[in-house]
Amino acid sequence: MHEMSEPSSEGGVEQASLPAGNYCFVVDDDAGICKVLSFTLRKLGFGTREIATPAALEAELAQHSPALIFLDLGLGEHGALDVLPIIARHNCNAPVQLMSGRSQGVLNEVVQAGEQQGLKMLPALTKPFRMGVVRDVVAGLGLATAAS
Repeated sequence: MHEMSEPSSEGGVEQASLPAGNYCFVVDDDAGICKVLSFTLRKLGFGTREIATPAALEAELAQHSPALIFLDLGLGEHGALDVLPIIARHNCNAPVQLMSGRSQGVLNEVVQAGEQQGLKMLPALTKPFRMGVVRDVVAGLGLATAAS
């Protein structure tokens, strides 16, 4: 069976085992999406951090450098536009995979906003998407995983 995430004492963060330098952040306030993405990423050989708030992301980036960040457009009362400056402020070099059920036009605007802050933004994914797309994103970036 798959490894389960355990809640962390830092509000808004759940984590699974983190192979050194080989893990992804899943930033989404929908616990179900976090679980599915994390499960898929773990099958690809990554550890994960499930992050629900900008404050929790700030704390994680202060301690860890992810290989990839999956970022939902909406995070409750916050959104990706609140999170992008946090990622930029930490000089994070991880590609950012924006995802949302919103229109492609809105997603493209947020991708451009991230690029203007010097972030490595990937083309946005429109929800719902198949988990095979996650495998394609990882493979397209050439990220080595234990399952590769």
